[in-house]
Amino acid sequence: MVRNTAKCVLFVAASATLGLTACSGSDSGTKSSGATGTHSPSGSASAGASALTASVRGALKALDTADRDVPGGQSFDLEKETGTGGSPVWDIKTASNGKDQYNLSVSEDGAKVVNKRQDMTPDDDVAKLKDVRIPAQEAVKLAAGHRQGEDLKSIEIDRNSTGATVWQVSTVKPGAQNGTETILDARSGKLLGDKAAD
Repeated sequence: MVRNTAKCVLFVAASATLGLTACSGSDSGTKSSGATGTHSPSGSASAGASALTASVRGALKALDTADRDVPGGQSFDLEKETGTGGSPVWDIKTASNGKDQYNLSVSEDGAKVVNKRQDMTPDDDVAKLKDVRIPAQEAVKLAAGHRQGEDLKSIEIDRNSTGATVWQVSTVKPGAQNGTETILDARSGKLLGDKAAD
């Protein structure tokens, strides 16, 4: 009886230790700049669907709405602006099948397209999408996990000084004037660094 009780205590202690290790590992994976957070996108997303700010949730929904509204849609640029009626909207640039470009205005909550037009002179950013493995939505989630509690201002695709295609995600603390730009590798999702946003 004593031997069984001792085994039970050891099992519970081992389970508790493993549980704590797993918890701390998954938490650090969300915030780390390593590959841990990037290889389990659902983990980083679920780490905080409820913890995401309203602007991040609205932007994610707006990106999905834009992608669905454009044939073969892949959004590559989003910025919060004031619409024609004075209401906040998300201005989104979306590529169609990797070549044509559409410029959309989507409601702040991300639910509906307010305005849409084809851009007859597509940005050179459309060509950068061929290097992308991490879509804009996932880049927003990764940046939001890294900059928890901050509001989203914009996301855009670019190339860094080494020629790698990157996502630049700008966030700002509620009530603050100056934000932070988080740079993520567009192929792996790896965090490359933060800098003061322009």
